[in-house]
Amino acid sequence: MDINAAVGGKAGLDRAKIEAALEMTTTAELSDRERFALEYANRVSATPVDVPDAFFEQLRQAFSEREIVELTAHIAHENYNAKFNRPLRVAANNFCDIALPE
Repeated sequence: MDINAAVGGKAGLDRAKIEAALEMTTTAELSDRERFALEYANRVSATPVDVPDAFFEQLRQAFSEREIVELTAHIAHENYNAKFNRPLRVAANNFCDIALPE
């Protein structure tokens, strides 16, 4: 999340939204699409994966098929990074000035 938050911030992503994504605050006004994307990321990242048909149908109302594939690919890639980096004790590079949760 370190590099993603840093790059997002440099690209103009609101700090409050980054903190909301990190579940550090709930004060940010997130759009329905942003909330769905975050919930989808949490569901895809769960073990076991938990994306019920009813939720997926809501997701399809908010995103195109192409967007869902892209979201899924990004989520899977970040999960890969986490599964690779954490066991090897790869630390964050402190690219982001937001204190990240442990």
